[in-house]
Amino acid sequence: MLQIGTLARPTPTPTPTTSPLRRDPQSLALLRARDLCSVNLSHAQRVRMDRMQYDNLPHVQRYVHCFWARLQLWHDDTGFDALRIVHSFGGPRRLNVEQALPAINDCNAKARRVSRGLVLDWCYSAFACVLRTPVGDWYRRHMTDVINGNA
Repeated sequence: MLQIGTLARPTPTPTPTTSPLRRDPQSLALLRARDLCSVNLSHAQRVRMDRMQYDNLPHVQRYVHCFWARLQLWHDDTGFDALRIVHSFGGPRRLNVEQALPAINDCNAKARRVSRGLVLDWCYSAFACVLRTPVGDWYRRHMTDVINGNA
């Protein structure tokens, strides 16, 4: 209870868990890759990428390939590096490894078989496949947090 003649101490403002100066290195890497790979996109195209609306269009394929290759989580000769992806995104404390590794590897293999040898098509198809798994649900939530400054 506040008494007359006394000054109330201001309630401390909670410090955000992630300030731009204290962001997780992986989050910063994701943002750098996103920014560098979207340089040639229109504003509307960039907004669609940020909303994770990945239509099978040439500019989307280029963006997806650029993003994952820049993070060194995609290699044109072998595809997605599932183990490195899991570890880059927090490992077992953030992802169900037993679910993530097979999902990523299965999508990688399936997409490679149908990609007609085109790297951009393979990368996009593997990524689109992963998005249809629980790993994709986690990825969407995580990227939304990164983009919004919450990770």
